[in-house]
Amino acid sequence: MKKVFLLPAILLALVYQAKPHEVPSDTLSQIQLEEVIVSATRAGQNTPVTYSNISSSDIKKENAARNIPTVLQYQPSIVSFTEDGLGVGNTAFRIRGTDATRINVTLNGMPLNNPESQEVYWVNLPDLSNSLQNIQIQRGVGTSTNGSAAFGASISLQTVGARSEAYGEASTSVGSYGTFLSNIAAGTGILKNGLSFDTRFSRVLGDGYIRNGKVDHTNLYAALSHYTDKQLLRLIYMKGIQHTGITWEGVSEEQMKDEEYGRRYNPAGEYKDDAGNRLYYDNETDNYYSDILQLTLARELSRNLSMNAGLSYNHGYGYYENYRYNRKYSDFGLEPQTIGDSTYSRTDFVRQKLMKNDFYVANLNFNYTKNSLEVTFGGMYSFYDGDHYGRLPWIKHSENIPENYEWYRNVGEKSEMNLFAKAEYQLNEKLSLFGDLQYRHIGYRFSGIDDDLMDLTGEFNYNFVNPKAGLSFRMNDHNRFYASAAVGQREPLRTDLKDGIKGGAVNPIKPERMIDYELGYRHQGENGIRLGANLYYMDYHNQMVQTGKLSDIGYKLMENVKDSYRAGIELEAVIPLFNNKFILDANTTLSRNKIDNYTAYFDVYDNEDDYNWTRQISKDYGTTNISFSPSVVSAIGATWQPTPDLYLNLTGKYVSKQYLDNTSDNEKSIDAYFVSNFSAGYTFKPSAVGTFNLQFFVNNLFNRKYIANGWASTDAFENGSTINWVGYYPQAPRNYMARLTLSF
Repeated sequence: MKKVFLLPAILLALVYQAKPHEVPSDTLSQIQLEEVIVSATRAGQNTPVTYSNISSSDIKKENAARNIPTVLQYQPSIVSFTEDGLGVGNTAFRIRGTDATRINVTLNGMPLNNPESQEVYWVNLPDLSNSLQNIQIQRGVGTSTNGSAAFGASISLQTVGARSEAYGEASTSVGSYGTFLSNIAAGTGILKNGLSFDTRFSRVLGDGYIRNGKVDHTNLYAALSHYTDKQLLRLIYMKGIQHTGITWEGVSEEQMKDEEYGRRYNPAGEYKDDAGNRLYYDNETDNYYSDILQLTLARELSRNLSMNAGLSYNHGYGYYENYRYNRKYSDFGLEPQTIGDSTYSRTDFVRQKLMKNDFYVANLNFNYTKNSLEVTFGGMYSFYDGDHYGRLPWIKHSENIPENYEWYRNVGEKSEMNLFAKAEYQLNEKLSLFGDLQYRHIGYRFSGIDDDLMDLTGEFNYNFVNPKAGLSFRMNDHNRFYASAAVGQREPLRTDLKDGIKGGAVNPIKPERMIDYELGYRHQGENGIRLGANLYYMDYHNQMVQTGKLSDIGYKLMENVKDSYRAGIELEAVIPLFNNKFILDANTTLSRNKIDNYTAYFDVYDNEDDYNWTRQISKDYGTTNISFSPSVVSAIGATWQPTPDLYLNLTGKYVSKQYLDNTSDNEKSIDAYFVSNFSAGYTFKPSAVGTFNLQFFVNNLFNRKYIANGWASTDAFENGSTINWVGYYPQAPRNYMARLTLSF
């Protein structure tokens, strides 16, 4: 670890030993330095991959107290969903049917995914979108990046840079179901000595559509930058405080008919008193405290060579708190309790499952450009140290159990080394070639006792070599074709590995491998028309797919399927009309997502009353559909902007039928849905106070009652009967949000 902390000294030495330079006098120099920070992980115009760039202005048009998956929901091949029904609490997305554990996310070029779950929990960084300068989404394997492997997509986030002038901003948003967002920001601009300071603070409150979907979030962003004409040094601190009501359990069809709550019903925290009355535990919550510190250096070493170096430290602490009704003492490693004349083998508990982790990252990249050749090479080292433990702050019947009794604890450590080199060569005026080679080494071990009191000790090492190659052909100034093939490999998640250790699994989870073939066309017309078409074939070996089940704290459970594929076509169009005052944009993805020779495994219990596990059985299903992979995903939007100060925008999203497990069982599926949103914005003329901007949002304009996500599992019994368990996540009906922003 000492090597990691030596890097700041090296970075600072480069700064102060460098020959003094003038502060950049134009915006172009600043932009070029900003781009160096993320250039190693991003695709450029000639890179033969399919990607989308989203600017800060586009982000703001979609954003009002909502998390990034909801902001990006109209991008190609994306299906976003939310547990609270509004997009303010827990949200996630899938890209090309691939879940969030296999989507790589970087922030300023450094990994943001949790190394154990390999997922980004967007709710832990509330209102992050307001601190972003731009986003790039690469679909498929994409180019080499830092952190967890990209199996469905990679997302590169870049935080806002310094402005040339001092500024201030304050905004307030209010909306349905008690949603409230307050946001203030200020910056010094770039001073004569090259320094600048930017900060932003926001607070998000709300009740959520689903019962107990309450949110209380805080976010702080601060950046100290130093510019010269050839160098940018930046220190960034981000803090997120998240308090969210637990909403991950989902609801059955029967529960959505609840007399009191209807579709807003949520079983979290429900219990019964001694008289049998239904009550709710008020503190059924998910809490997380996140601190991210980044130090980045972008430097032009010569006319042809630039460098990007960075350090990142992520600290996280959080816990779930649940009410557990009528549970066995033995579930927590406790003996039955005798109080007076009564002996209890079961009682009610309040439990907390806690985690604390530290994640250290150091990366160094170089970019060399000369004539027709551009080469990028570099590497990353990361180390993750995570504790998992459980406490019981309250027990209904307790004779001699210590306060905050700890019933389990385990520790995980994960290290990764990543080396890559990629090159683009302009062979002639029309043809450019692309090559990319990445090596990843992962070392992972954990030890201790898990929450079910079973020993959890294991060590895993993985070595992956991921080559990529492609070409780009420019027919003329407006039309370009590209083709590529890329290999992606990734390690299993902590959840899947530990279950294999404890159970001595017959089929323990294995690393997965994919070859991704892409063939695309892009058109950029002088009149602003943009067209795109992309064919893809993603050929998997041992693909990890969702079983449909969730753990008791909301984790998605996975399984390997030996042979499977995703194949599809992505179509995009942007058509400006009436001198760019009216813009139509649309995208659609048509796909087939199949598993060959699928075998499902079901737990068998003795009977429906005692529910004692006896064995597992298997059933062959032949070729089936991959879970959570709709065959059609489409979006359409129309924007009318008669003046630079006024816009009106109408959007629609269609998602076809989705299966909740891999058996293609119609009883375990969610119906297709189409949902529309409307937004409008007006910027008033500058006044002595500043410039006011008013935005208005209507979500689910046509008041559809739809389900965007769910889960499913099947239990079998010795008498041959089965039970399907299905949970749904209802989305909010028509709801509103208004936002007023003052800039000065």
